[in-house]
Amino acid sequence: MSLSTNSRTITKEAFLRTPNNTTDGMLKKAWIIDNGIRYLLKGGYKEETLQPFNEVLASEICKRLGFNHVEYTIDTYKDMVVSKCPCFINKDTELITCSQIENTMKRYDNLEDYEEYIKKLEENGIENAREKVENMYILDFLIMNEDRHLNNFGIIRDVNTLKWIDVAPLFDNGQSLNIEYYDEEEVHISGNGRLFYEVKPFDEIIKVVKNIKRIDISKLDGVVEWFDGLLHQYQHLTGYSDTRINRLCVLINAQINKLKELSLNND
Repeated sequence: MSLSTNSRTITKEAFLRTPNNTTDGMLKKAWIIDNGIRYLLKGGYKEETLQPFNEVLASEICKRLGFNHVEYTIDTYKDMVVSKCPCFINKDTELITCSQIENTMKRYDNLEDYEEYIKKLEENGIENAREKVENMYILDFLIMNEDRHLNNFGIIRDVNTLKWIDVAPLFDNGQSLNIEYYDEEEVHISGNGRLFYEVKPFDEIIKVVKNIKRIDISKLDGVVEWFDGLLHQYQHLTGYSDTRINRLCVLINAQINKLKELSLNND
């Protein structure tokens, strides 16, 4: 297996902070080619190791709910836990981020930005655009994703015709479960996410979803136990205490129950 950059191939011993002009952000990351398939490896932030698990959790939730997403798995690199996902574009497609799209639009700094983005998607032939973007915010609500900035969602475009093909599959979900607010004594919950240019409580952001009842939330039954098992499987590498694992699972379970309650009251 080798690590590949834009113009050269380097050995597996390479440092994970591989420069790349298509994947920015603060996490250690590198592209690899494994059995002819290009994958992105992504580690945690500083000494934190939860981000890779959050990516896999988001992938599992999306799979169960039928949301279009990038498939993440857990891998290890030099006794370090990393997430692994395939590249979701090819030589004929490209990612156009929401930030790039928004640069061509008027900025309102309120809910109107969201509505104008939906309108722009529909004008460019994206089918079921509203539901697909709503799915992203349902996921963010469930995993308490604090970092849905305008560069980690968007659309896939044909590079030859410039036709908008579809919204991009859901990706980059690592900054979730309040990982910056945890200590062994207490779980510190900020409860805030991002809705375009606004930082708002998740309980407010989820209101953009017009019909939560269209989601079969019962498909998430057992996902908490699944995540508990995943965290325990790699406990020897992460050093997570049973208490921390339990509290992370409690957070997920609470969000699932809140979404169920919202669904019951959604008219």
